[in-house]
Amino acid sequence: MRERLNGSLSGGPAGALRRKVGPVSSTGAREARPSRHPSRPQQAATGAPTVTIALPAAGRARGRWAVLAGFRRALAQDRARWPLWLPVAFAGGIGLYFGLPSEPPLAAALIPPPVLALAAWSVREREGVFCTLLVLLFVALGGSAALLRTAATDTVLLTEPIWADLDGVVERVEHRPDDIRLTLAEVRIVGGRGTAPYRVRVVSRSRDVAPAIGDRVRLRARLTPPPQPSVPGGFDFQRSAFFDGLGAVGFTVGQPVLLEAGSVGGFSLAVAALRARIAGRLAVALPGPTGAVAAALIVGERAGLDDATQAAFRDSGLAHLLAISGLHMGLVAGTLFAGVRLALCLIPGVALRRPVKKIAACVALAGSAAYLVLAGAPVPTQRAFLMAAVVLSAVLVDREAVSLRLVALAAFTVMALRPDVLTGASFQLSFAAVVALVAAHETLRRYGGRLGGGLGGWLVRVVRYFAGVAVTSIVATLATAPFVTFHFQAIALGGILANMLAVPLTAFVTMPAGIVALLSMPLGLEGWALAAMGLGIDATLAVAARVVDWTGPAAGVYPQPVAGLAAVSLGGCWLAIWRTRLRWLGLVPMAAGGLLWLTVAPPDVLISADGQLSAVAAAGGGEGAWVVSTTRGNRFTRSVWARRWGVEDAVTVTAWDGQAEGPSGALACDDLGCTLRRNGLLLSLAASHEAALEDCAAADVLVAVVRVRTPCSRPRLLVHSPDLRRDGAHAFWLGRDGPRMESVRGRRGIRPWVPAPTQFRPPVSKE
Repeated sequence: MRERLNGSLSGGPAGALRRKVGPVSSTGAREARPSRHPSRPQQAATGAPTVTIALPAAGRARGRWAVLAGFRRALAQDRARWPLWLPVAFAGGIGLYFGLPSEPPLAAALIPPPVLALAAWSVREREGVFCTLLVLLFVALGGSAALLRTAATDTVLLTEPIWADLDGVVERVEHRPDDIRLTLAEVRIVGGRGTAPYRVRVVSRSRDVAPAIGDRVRLRARLTPPPQPSVPGGFDFQRSAFFDGLGAVGFTVGQPVLLEAGSVGGFSLAVAALRARIAGRLAVALPGPTGAVAAALIVGERAGLDDATQAAFRDSGLAHLLAISGLHMGLVAGTLFAGVRLALCLIPGVALRRPVKKIAACVALAGSAAYLVLAGAPVPTQRAFLMAAVVLSAVLVDREAVSLRLVALAAFTVMALRPDVLTGASFQLSFAAVVALVAAHETLRRYGGRLGGGLGGWLVRVVRYFAGVAVTSIVATLATAPFVTFHFQAIALGGILANMLAVPLTAFVTMPAGIVALLSMPLGLEGWALAAMGLGIDATLAVAARVVDWTGPAAGVYPQPVAGLAAVSLGGCWLAIWRTRLRWLGLVPMAAGGLLWLTVAPPDVLISADGQLSAVAAAGGGEGAWVVSTTRGNRFTRSVWARRWGVEDAVTVTAWDGQAEGPSGALACDDLGCTLRRNGLLLSLAASHEAALEDCAAADVLVAVVRVRTPCSRPRLLVHSPDLRRDGAHAFWLGRDGPRMESVRGRRGIRPWVPAPTQFRPPVSKE
């Protein structure tokens, strides 16, 4: 016993303490150690002061590392969730690539990933460093995937408007309420020189004769490059067209001439032709908006929807019902699974001897794949199919698969195949909603979310179902709100109520009837099923209209800035992935993103790329808060400005009373332009050479829709017509710290999807 105690004192904690405070002399007193700091007086060898100093130092060390230790313990408890951050890192790399001002060299895609992979492998025994390098590796892989995707895209974008005679194969026919839109592939410009765009999209006003998919036609058209954003930071259709292979848009003159019927075949054209035939049969059986909605739900064809129907769905918060996504794919898979399983169970011999559940899962999987192809395979449908496929595969192997791992796998697969989809509203809204819903499902399941279990009668089950629909609507609305404000600048006020009524209609009436109608079409027996589907759609339209009457149209909001959206997204992922109390730290970046959103202010002046449309913010706000140069023409640009910055209920310059005084400044307009004084700065919007010359000597910011040919050094910012043609639409702010300007080209940078400007003239004179 004595030896054991001596060993403990010499090698245990007491021994460690003795080594820290110094050796003990033969007399029992502790010997003082030489001081490490010669300038400090060395303590006497009494022992007591040394002990009282050493122990508080250890306590301070423990307090200093307590928070970090708790953080590491929380991370260790959620070790199984660590891999869920890899798709987030992959998405971050893609986002960084698309945010670059210029195109990086191809070596940037080939060198960093293997270097980071080797570095991570070399430190695999050091967990913290390894995980950090692994995250950086996936960031690099995301950027590399996006760069390689761009390098592999050989879309030829038209650089200037032309009149041309075109030959091409009809790839898609969209019957819209007022016209027909044709997508032509394998385009050849008759008698033209240079490389023609491979694919163009033109609008034909002639509805008498519509070519069939696969026909080779010739037509005369006015072609223009895909339009650039109408406002700095707006939707970049040119980038979307670049990755879709669309090189030009325009309109036709006269009717297309058929050169060869069905000249080109192939699987994709055959599917497109089948989709067109189904949409046609739906339009005949269900005329009007009902048939257009049916076509959107069955084959993903939304071109036939009129503006009023789209506005009703958008303002009521039901727009997601028109996009084939997880709800629709789940209903298709679930209906097929339940129907086949029920039918097989009615056969005793099969039910007793065969794996009915797995057979039903196989049929549902095949039907879901067919629905994916029939819907045109948009991004939400791809994501939904991947998730449905994993869930049904889990049924085959007797596993449960509703988890964030499934969502992460689907997201990574979609981004790896098409990195450019990350920037689109469809991908962002789809995955934001499904991540939030699955995370909420996991949390409720973990804490006994199935309230009541199997207790209660049918009334309790009905109440529980509608409560679940309400919770689902709330979670999805909150999760998608930042992305809705970023892309659409509107929030539906009655979305929760509308979804509580419309989702059950879609789940129990519309989609099941549509599936039965689709399966009955080869036999020509779809009439009764389409009638039932029409009743469900009409009821949904009535719900949308009534909710809009009660709550009003969607509330307009200012756009979420990119940095704010990134912060909210990161915080949302943090909140969804972790399970411990560590998750609540995600509220910090989410709050920071919200604060960034509150700093967004509308511009004081907007001007279009052609200089034909301008808008000036009047002082005082309220009715007629904006003065526009004209309300004729540029309808699309005006609609974008109205949605993004509230440029609506505006008055024209000719209707303006000439002066406006207010606390924020003064605006004066005449036939030659406008002058705006705000925060001690004077901005001049000149519509003529005379006005530009006159205001050159006094304005702090001069915006001229004409070319300024004389030197002008007084303005701190000067923009004239060559700048507008080169850089696109401009926005100006007159702040307390000076004027600020943004242009479309300045926000987009020099990228492969940005056509080279036809004219690069430096500004006349700028300070």
